[in-house]
Amino acid sequence: MSRGAHAGPRSPVQSPPAVRPGTSPYVPIAAALLVATAIVYAPIRHNDFVHFDDFGYVVDNPYVRGGLTWNGFVRAWTAFQMGYWHPLTMLSHMLDCQLFGLNAGAHHLVSVALHMLNTLLLFGVFARMTAQPWRSAFMAGLFALHPLHVESVAWAAERKDVLSALFWLLSMWAYVGYVRRPNVLRYALVLVMFLAALLSKAMAVTFPFALLLLDVWPLRRVRRSSAPRPRYVSLVIEKLPLLLLAGIMSVATFVAQRSVGATAADLPLSERTANAVVSYATYLFQMLWPTRLAVLYIFEAPLPTWQIVGSVLLLIGLTAGVLWGSRRHPYLLVGWLWYVGTLVPAIGLIHVGSEAMADRFTYVPLIGIFIIVAWGIPDLLAGWKYQQVACGGAAVAVLLACSIQTVRQLELWRDTTSLFEHALAVTRNNYVAHGIIGGLEMAQGRRDEALQHYTEILRIARKFTPVEPYYSDAQYNIGLILAGRGDGEAAKAHYLAALSTNPLHGKAHAGLAAVLAAQGDTTGAVAQYREALRLTPDLASAHSNIAIALETLGQTDEALLHYAEAVRLEPQRAESRCNLAAALASAGRLPEAIEQYRTALQLKPQLIEARLGLAALEKN
Repeated sequence: MSRGAHAGPRSPVQSPPAVRPGTSPYVPIAAALLVATAIVYAPIRHNDFVHFDDFGYVVDNPYVRGGLTWNGFVRAWTAFQMGYWHPLTMLSHMLDCQLFGLNAGAHHLVSVALHMLNTLLLFGVFARMTAQPWRSAFMAGLFALHPLHVESVAWAAERKDVLSALFWLLSMWAYVGYVRRPNVLRYALVLVMFLAALLSKAMAVTFPFALLLLDVWPLRRVRRSSAPRPRYVSLVIEKLPLLLLAGIMSVATFVAQRSVGATAADLPLSERTANAVVSYATYLFQMLWPTRLAVLYIFEAPLPTWQIVGSVLLLIGLTAGVLWGSRRHPYLLVGWLWYVGTLVPAIGLIHVGSEAMADRFTYVPLIGIFIIVAWGIPDLLAGWKYQQVACGGAAVAVLLACSIQTVRQLELWRDTTSLFEHALAVTRNNYVAHGIIGGLEMAQGRRDEALQHYTEILRIARKFTPVEPYYSDAQYNIGLILAGRGDGEAAKAHYLAALSTNPLHGKAHAGLAAVLAAQGDTTGAVAQYREALRLTPDLASAHSNIAIALETLGQTDEALLHYAEAVRLEPQRAESRCNLAAALASAGRLPEAIEQYRTALQLKPQLIEARLGLAALEKN
């Protein structure tokens, strides 16, 4: 008898079952998913950009705002954007501006369209792999309508989430084709789509790991073999080109983050690990009960012991349950490891910025939990004669509840104020939200309200290590408000406090200079203005103010240069042109002075200083 006969029967490699997506029920399911997602996300067309990365990525970014240009194309590929390198994402923003300008609603609708494509791809690829269209549909419906995914879709700056996921899912689709009929071209397509996902968002580095999980289930490519090399080793070797790309992107991302000082690896490993464990558990709770979601959850340390212990016990218990049930139901292990593994890049072990966690980080990872839910509930009810009715009714109820909460969540994203006021209502010690709301209040002239928010940041800073730039900005803005009230000494104290934590705060140097000038210390004021302009050379007000101080000291030639620079930086500001005109007149350059006075009056006809100055020159 042959060795194979002694070994017993073997299961053949199970390729993805051939499914004809064009036959019922695939087309109706796909249509229902599209319609439901479109209806739920329809209000997004009325939402605005938010003052939290949207302006840095789009509104105030001249390369993006200018649309698709050669300079913008080169910039997308050669420069880091806010600590990240994702050229395809930046090109997508440029394309939006080329087509729609700064119409925020149109930008958001493009993200919704990408989310809808992702939903269809997720449904299609799992239906193709499992031949289970209804379970795949429920999983895709959860993906499409769950409130935790609102942040990725409704936040223009998070275009990278939906775009990267699109290429991730396209690469998965290509991988299924490669598994069924392996050849170099099909593998190359997997590689190209994965590279596109990485060039949209670096969090896609876990994709090769996800493919290994799919090899276990539902592709079932892992099996015992009498070959010299175990099957799973061959599957890992097969992924080496993908792993190489992932490694390169990981290094590039770390360098990009370091370039803007965003990484905070100096935080104790114990604190980062505790935050990661609690975040894993919190995301699961939010998936089940998504009612207190916020745009920003502040990193706090140390976390309460009960939270850490409870999270550890929960994760251990869930892992044990998954291992126990995975022999009969391998999707349990695949879904759980998908969730745990794909969250690793964003779980905070290498901490970035001030956030402990973020809804957007769950966009791809929650697919793993949705797999468990969509396949686990029917299996749990297997054998019950009302199984189909119960499963269908439960699915409809869950998706309806998700839709209602998603619409509510979208309403919070209509503008910056509603978004961050909600964040203040559902989170603690959120100094970032206080800073953003305070800035909006300042811009609208409500300085008393702004003062309350900035003072709250200082209170929070007494409990935690001050986090820049929020602490120094709060000190600076309080100084600005107090200076406006005529309390120079108090303002000076806050400017100095801002500079004590951030000596590179150019506006704080300028504010301190203004106080010194008001107190008669013109020489000290000039020194502070020089430092302010060294740090922030485009600060037009500092150019105007140092020019006034220099004139007081008799340094008129240098003063004239600063007046001219202020006009160059703010050509539409009539007061700056009036100041330049007066300085030109003092220097005997009368025709230039007259021209500046006339331009100032065109910009602001009621500017009395310009009228008097022009009249005096024309009279002579």
